[in-house]
Amino acid sequence: MLRISLILFFTAFFALASAQETVVIAQQLEQGSLNPADNRGLSDNTVGRVLFEGLVGFDQNLELVPELATEWDINDEATQITFTLREGVSFHDGTPFNAEEVKYYFDWATDADNPLAGRAASLLGDIDSVEVVDDLTVRFNLNQPNGAMIFNFVTANARIISSTAIKTYGEDIDRNPVGTGPFKFKEWADGQYILVEAFEDYWGEPAKVDQIEFRVVNNDATRIALLQTGEAHFIEMVPPPLVAALEANPDLVVDATESVFARIFPMNTQIEPFNDVRVRQALNHAIDREQLVQVALQGYGTALTSVMPEAVFGHTPQTPYEYDLEKAKQLLTEAGYPDGFTTGVLTFNSDEFSTVGQILQQMLSQVGVTLELQPTERGALVERIFKPFEETDLEASLVGASTTTADADRAFRASFTTSAWPPDSNNWSFYSNEEVDALVDEASQIGDQDRRAELYAQAQAIVWEEAPWIFLYSPNNIAGRVSNLEGVYYLAPRFVDARNADLQ
Repeated sequence: MLRISLILFFTAFFALASAQETVVIAQQLEQGSLNPADNRGLSDNTVGRVLFEGLVGFDQNLELVPELATEWDINDEATQITFTLREGVSFHDGTPFNAEEVKYYFDWATDADNPLAGRAASLLGDIDSVEVVDDLTVRFNLNQPNGAMIFNFVTANARIISSTAIKTYGEDIDRNPVGTGPFKFKEWADGQYILVEAFEDYWGEPAKVDQIEFRVVNNDATRIALLQTGEAHFIEMVPPPLVAALEANPDLVVDATESVFARIFPMNTQIEPFNDVRVRQALNHAIDREQLVQVALQGYGTALTSVMPEAVFGHTPQTPYEYDLEKAKQLLTEAGYPDGFTTGVLTFNSDEFSTVGQILQQMLSQVGVTLELQPTERGALVERIFKPFEETDLEASLVGASTTTADADRAFRASFTTSAWPPDSNNWSFYSNEEVDALVDEASQIGDQDRRAELYAQAQAIVWEEAPWIFLYSPNNIAGRVSNLEGVYYLAPRFVDARNADLQ
């Protein structure tokens, strides 16, 4: 009997000793690629964040911080960025990290003829050449001045993968990720989960848990249930109506933080009635943004105070469009629409956009404007909204915009410059102002960040006054977690940083 008891004791002891502490993160969307150059969205970005590192990164406050580079220098002309690299770093496959590795990755990722480069070739397209100065110094020469380029090095596409892995796996590199992060790739079950495990030779503070499982759970209610039962430790994308169910549980925490996303109502400024600035201003005065945020989001958002969310570098608050129905009616009358008008509105067929659309319908009806909502599946919406002006039938839309680099250059260049008219980019209002174009170009050609902010402030004032959008709100990023989990959180671009996950 004693022998049997000892056997059972040691069996249990070794089972506990070998048990792995695994944090489960429930994601809304399935991952597409773990090749950083071909990162396809937020879900890829979340997993990639624990596997890969860039030369620089963001902290929780969207401040630039060192990662694989310890310092950097931008020349006055904003045509060169020189990075000093961190010593003693190796990839998960043992490949030493150095300037040659940096050059190899960025040459590969910006090669327009490389089918594996994906989106990186576009985002990092201003890189003309990469120069190895010495083993721990690398210089990027740009093909044109770009004061915003340093922010592009923060994006997922600029995180570095091992050259050995690229050469070894070729077309299968998206399923064989090898970075320098605190976790390394272990397993991928399509449509179900990705499992990563702690990297023992990580250069920085070691991982605090053995494994992280990124589980795909599309259904909102199912993610909530997994958190409530303890099967998941962190869940993404908590819908505002379901927040109360989590807050009622003392063992759970809801984290709501600001984002770089905006909900917007672009109007086609080249056609009637939206070619009259008074009409566009009138509609901005006819919207009660605070009520919209309270009703549609239960308060989990912020009314826009400029053309981009507050979390974006260069944001300058503008004089608000006060909710004033009489002012709105006066402007519509002056523009020749005393009885209002009817317009079609292309939008997503999701719960949030459906709710917001109905609220806007009600608000604008008070000044005689009728919105004919056209809820559309994402793929069909994208196909329609990116048609060139000569082919579009777009009058107005209710959509979202994001600034993934958290820098004003991307916010302006994608949405408000003449060169960004569809299909080239996201200027869905077909807005064009030569002064705004010139300010954005000037700001991109200098490295002085304070001066860049001044130029963007001027551009914001112009666009805000000319109102190519109804400026609505920035939704919060809402996550749920168990109370004993620390070190996992949303960053403003809406991907999760789990590098410091810790079950206490």
